[in-house]
Amino acid sequence: MPKKPPEPSNDVPEWVVTYGDLMSLLLCFFILLSAFSELKRPHDYQKILESIREAMGYHGGVGQMNAMIAAQSTNNPLFTQAKDTSQESSEPSSQNTPNVTGRQDTVSKVHEGTKFVVGGSISFDPGSYALSEQSKHMLLDDVAPKIKDLNYKVLIRGHSWGTEDLKGGLDYMDLAYERAKAVRDFLVREAMVRPEILLVDVAGTTEPMSVSHDSYEAGLENRRVEIFQTEVTVDELHADAFGTRGE
Repeated sequence: MPKKPPEPSNDVPEWVVTYGDLMSLLLCFFILLSAFSELKRPHDYQKILESIREAMGYHGGVGQMNAMIAAQSTNNPLFTQAKDTSQESSEPSSQNTPNVTGRQDTVSKVHEGTKFVVGGSISFDPGSYALSEQSKHMLLDDVAPKIKDLNYKVLIRGHSWGTEDLKGGLDYMDLAYERAKAVRDFLVREAMVRPEILLVDVAGTTEPMSVSHDSYEAGLENRRVEIFQTEVTVDELHADAFGTRGE
């Protein structure tokens, strides 16, 4: 007995539904292309592209379209941009645009690092910047051997304090400078330390070690010179600090 042919089904195959959706989307796409080809205002064109990017979650990448350039191209900017991006390499592009000049033409060089205390504080009498015999021995025996052969900058910082320091006729900053300079000159002249590594610095009354109400006791600690080894090499600040190139 022959088999009964299957009855025709009223169900639509699944691929037909998918195909219909794709054709509808393709039609919309060509309608958009046609509309974009007649769009001449860059501002409106930019708004449309931004809306499309937001809707599709697009963040750019290789071949990203520059909307303003595309909007200023010929009759069909979208096709022109597509042609250009199709010829690009998949490798990241290099930036050939010259650097933009900022507010300042030069960049300040910042030196950071730890400072190491060398020896003890060099104390001074009120209003004086003369080195005592005890201070001279400390510089010769304790300070100079540690810094003499260094290629690092050594900071010599002068301090002053109290009304007694004004009796010599100098203000606090000038007196602090003279104290630091006296230490530097002694290290160069008597201890044969190279002057290129020594840097005079002035703190004045801004860094007291003691703020005791007893001005005499506070002055003993605050009228001083401190010596620090820095982490900045001489070559960083002066390529030929010792004058060897001219020889």
